Amino acid sequence: MTAKARLSCLARILLTSRQSLARHAVALFVVSQISACVLPIAPEFQDPPASANYAPRIINTIPPQGSIVTGSITGISPFTATVTDPNLGDSLYVRWLADYPPQGPNTRTLVPDTKMGNSPTGQDVAAAVSCTNVQLAPITEHQITVIVADRPFSTSPTDDKTALMDPVGFTVQANWILKLDCTVAP
Repeated sequence: MTAKARLSCLARILLTSRQSLARHAVALFVVSQISACVLPIAPEFQDPPASANYAPRIINTIPPQGSIVTGSITGISPFTATVTDPNLGDSLYVRWLADYPPQGPNTRTLVPDTKMGNSPTGQDVAAAVSCTNVQLAPITEHQITVIVADRPFSTSPTDDKTALMDPVGFTVQANWILKLDCTVAP
């Protein structure tokens, strides 16, 4: 066989095998698309999601939140807040503070912390403040704060007064300024 005949034979073999290879690739692609089996994805079963935790709310205050209240050295200044929480199963915890924020040496708890149930219409919590009933610091102006939480407050003396035992809890607060000179005796 001459060289020319050998080249012609080789070319014919390559052309034939290339067409055959291309046909096989197309057939494989078409068949793989047609014969693909589609299986449905199985459902994922899980517990119902827990309801979201929302912050408690202060829906009313007397006197109005942010007010400047002038007290009398011989009288008692009452403060009231109406509180609720969108999560009806939550208990509410209430803390009344004087001279907070910021927390400092004059910060005092006005009344013992209160734990209460929750009502969708709200519940009133109150604190009466005078120079003698809570031993206010001997200064002339006091910031009165009510803090409402949906978890118990931390009892650690080193913690911030708003710290909770459970870090996923929420707090809300209202503040007033009480002008009451506790530097003089009644």
